[in-house]
Amino acid sequence: MFSSEKWQKFKNIIFKVLDIETDEEVSLIEEAEEIRQLPDEYLERFTLYSLQSKEALKGRENGLLSLERAYDNWKIVKAPLLVVTNPGEGATSLLHASTYIYPSARILESHEAIDTYQKLINHLQKDLQIDQEFKTLKDLKDYIVENIEESVIILENIERLFIRKINGFNLLEDFLLFLHATKKHIYWIISVNKYSFYFLNRVKFFSSHFPYVINLNPIENQELKEDILARNSGYSMVFLKPDTITKKLENQLKKLSKEERQKQLEELFFKKLFEFANGNMSKAILYARNSAFNVKEKSVYIKPYEPKIIEELKLSDLFILEAIFQHRALTINELNVVLRNSNRQSRLTIEKLLEKNLIRTTQNKKGDTEYRINLMYLDELKNRLRERLNRNIK
Repeated sequence: MFSSEKWQKFKNIIFKVLDIETDEEVSLIEEAEEIRQLPDEYLERFTLYSLQSKEALKGRENGLLSLERAYDNWKIVKAPLLVVTNPGEGATSLLHASTYIYPSARILESHEAIDTYQKLINHLQKDLQIDQEFKTLKDLKDYIVENIEESVIILENIERLFIRKINGFNLLEDFLLFLHATKKHIYWIISVNKYSFYFLNRVKFFSSHFPYVINLNPIENQELKEDILARNSGYSMVFLKPDTITKKLENQLKKLSKEERQKQLEELFFKKLFEFANGNMSKAILYARNSAFNVKEKSVYIKPYEPKIIEELKLSDLFILEAIFQHRALTINELNVVLRNSNRQSRLTIEKLLEKNLIRTTQNKKGDTEYRINLMYLDELKNRLRERLNRNIK
């Protein structure tokens, strides 16, 4: 048990950490001692998922307008469209919501690498609702030219059609030929990861195949803020001091009333969120989720998330990270092919990157584990690739 003197010192420490000034809020001491735990009902509000309707989509009005204009343009010049985006910027939501423009559009989502001609043909046949089976893209092209007057196909993540190896671009290049041969009959809307776009332009002049390109702009800060406030609807948000704070700001906060201090801390939280998210909605959602310190009844305590500093990375680490950037996601076997590594080499580096939380795992339809960049470190890792590997990626 604490003596009364030690108890008072302990309370003062806790009050300082949590920005508490009165004994009325002493119950928060219990929360400070516990492991950070948040109820599932609250965490579910910050799940990353794609939106499906125009009404649910916020901050992408200009993007939808650009898609409308691109469709009008296709009706005249039959030009395919390319949408360039960073992971987490909401391209999938935008493309799904845009189907009000073309209600009959088919969406080809590549949740795994499309690494064979037959797999690609099967996907396309299914999307076009063609019962007849084809062995080659040429046969499918001939059928489309003769039988389909107009259709719309949205193909997401075209980077899943290549693997960075000798002859690894054949499928992608043949698909582009197929696209050009069918573009009078099919309006092709293609999305690509920004880093893949940068890489493919350098090695294959990829952008030359698309007269119309849309680069998604960052979401406005006000839209980010409104989304985060909406996800906290029904909860009273209590803003705590960040772990690192300037002496000047700390002195300012001491002079304010409780209400004024909360307003100041709220402004500080959103300023840090905007800087971290850089207009990326998914990053903003993840930042807010990681900033939730604790929930008690209908109050959520928010302490600004402090990103961990990434320690020095070896060239072998950077080469694996770049390969994942280029392909959006890779399995161990695919990494071995791309980097010509042994299975042991790749696994050792992957385990190290997982421990550092720089990458995350997902399962494809076959049940294979794929590795993706952790969005929380997206911009910082791009900076490392610029500095260490001299990559001129924006």
